Amino acid sequence: MRLRLSNAFGAADVTFGAVGVSRAVASGSAELVAGTSRPVTFRGRGSVTVKAGATAVSDPVALSVAYGQDLAVDLYVTAGGDAAAITGHDAAQGTQFVGAGNQAGAPAAAFTGYINSWFWLDGVDVRPGRAVRGSIVALGDSITDGAYTTWNGNDRWTDVLASRLGGAYGVLNQGIGGNQVLTDRTDCCGAGTSIAALKRERADVREQTGVRYLILADGINDIGYNAAAADLIAGLRTIAQRAHASGIRVIGATITPYGCESGCFGPEQEAVRQEVNAWVRTTRSLDGVADFDAAIRDPENQAQVLPAYQADHLHPNIAGQRAMAESIDLHLFN
Repeated sequence: MRLRLSNAFGAADVTFGAVGVSRAVASGSAELVAGTSRPVTFRGRGSVTVKAGATAVSDPVALSVAYGQDLAVDLYVTAGGDAAAITGHDAAQGTQFVGAGNQAGAPAAAFTGYINSWFWLDGVDVRPGRAVRGSIVALGDSITDGAYTTWNGNDRWTDVLASRLGGAYGVLNQGIGGNQVLTDRTDCCGAGTSIAALKRERADVREQTGVRYLILADGINDIGYNAAAADLIAGLRTIAQRAHASGIRVIGATITPYGCESGCFGPEQEAVRQEVNAWVRTTRSLDGVADFDAAIRDPENQAQVLPAYQADHLHPNIAGQRAMAESIDLHLFN
């Protein structure tokens, strides 16, 4: 395997004095599987400085990992960790452990605190077995990111899809809370930003490893900020065209409901949602449809999520996430 570190949004260079990877005993645990701890090098060196705005890819690490296996990645930061802005993923639905000094490969007792966001680790590439066909990227917002799913539970719709596929594809979750297709956000997602899908699709989709399919599951926040249907459709079409030009097949996900008695989508916004969904279901710009709207809407009131699937009026709960994943026709991934 190899690790990818990112300082894309950092205000200063970041130096990692040591990096390690191991198999974890379980998700959300700092306990390591005995004998699996490996040092990670970058061009043969045990430390690496990642310039502000840059990324770094490690040397190959000889550690096998099975489908569904949790990994523990240790990052010992010696400079740049206290910059005015650092690169991370807010509310990552998993526990990260912290401790003073170089604790790479250390036992769980070495860690004295925890945080609920992860920083700098951009991805893990694993050399695939012969049965693995490539990767599927899910590009979306907080619904894809897994808001309201089980902490350390790995029960987002992307996790359920990966389980259904049985390891035939890696499923890469590129969901960001508050994300829009058309517009950058700086008013959400902790203290950070959410780059528009039109800007981030190159790095988050086309430049990912082994990508064969894109599930395009974005747009509900654009409607919430009163985007016009024509503009949103044009943005989605542009992302699909760029993916196609890179040899990636695109599955369009319909936008789920956001209706309630007050404070949710009004009639004009619901009309936009219906128009965009009609395009997703019928356009030749896409290679298939994941009809998330049909999977979780209330048959008695199709402008809202079925109450049994609601975490709130916008976000599906765990049952709703599972219903979304189970609605995807696996034959779309040939």
